[in-house]
Amino acid sequence: DAPASTADLERPRGYGLFGTKVLLVENDADVLQAMTFLLERWQCQVRAATSTDDALDMLGDTDWVPDIVIADQHLDGGDLGTATIGEVREYLGRPVPALIVTADGSDVVAKAARADGIELMRKPLKPAQLRALLAHLLA
Repeated sequence: DAPASTADLERPRGYGLFGTKVLLVENDADVLQAMTFLLERWQCQVRAATSTDDALDMLGDTDWVPDIVIADQHLDGGDLGTATIGEVREYLGRPVPALIVTADGSDVVAKAARADGIELMRKPLKPAQLRALLAHLLA
């Protein structure tokens, strides 16, 4: 990584994501913790879930509606991030911007995501790329 320039240091830390509500769906506890920490550092409000059911439970509070959903594709027990995103969108009645993160390089996942208008990023994620994509999706 290039060293941060002074311009980078003067910008506010939120990177334009301040107050963004993120529903994060990830079954790996370490990844979940790391992603939550990263998003919170960017001033996002994160609700973390480990499955589709868990994610839908997070939406029971009508005051909290996610601006974006970030989901791992392969969750436990055959649960899929693309399915989680579909159910969340259905529950909310609108096509919330969404991102699938996966270590799965297969075309199947890419096609499934594309078909549902979901962005795709491969693991391991690069924070700067993630931040840029989130800003783009929320613009």
